[in-house]
Amino acid sequence: MRVRRVLGGAVAGAALLLGGIAVPAAQAGTADASAVTCGNAYWPHNPNDGRLGSVRKTGGAAAHTGPYGDCTTVGIVADGTTVRYDCYVVNDYGNTWTWVRTQGGSSLGWVYDAYLSGNGASEPC
Repeated sequence: MRVRRVLGGAVAGAALLLGGIAVPAAQAGTADASAVTCGNAYWPHNPNDGRLGSVRKTGGAAAHTGPYGDCTTVGIVADGTTVRYDCYVVNDYGNTWTWVRTQGGSSLGWVYDAYLSGNGASEPC
């Protein structure tokens, strides 16, 4: 019974990963999933940058709860959308992510810098 639960969870997890979030190749790594920390409480930041930029990804860029492709996607920001940059962080894979807001100041989430004009924020969090 216990083995069945473990295998069922692994299959369900694989189905979600393959069917949902697209992770850029540069983010793929061998670090175990427990090393990934998601959620704003674990990634405090200040709106240091304040510059405007835009999403540059056909089909839009996912906004996440943390600076990893494995973090929950909270929405898709359409290609060409103007966003306000707060600051950037470097995750455990060495990739930079920027916290973005709408032009009006509403938080959107962490977006992979390769999908942002100018490679995202220039100010670290």
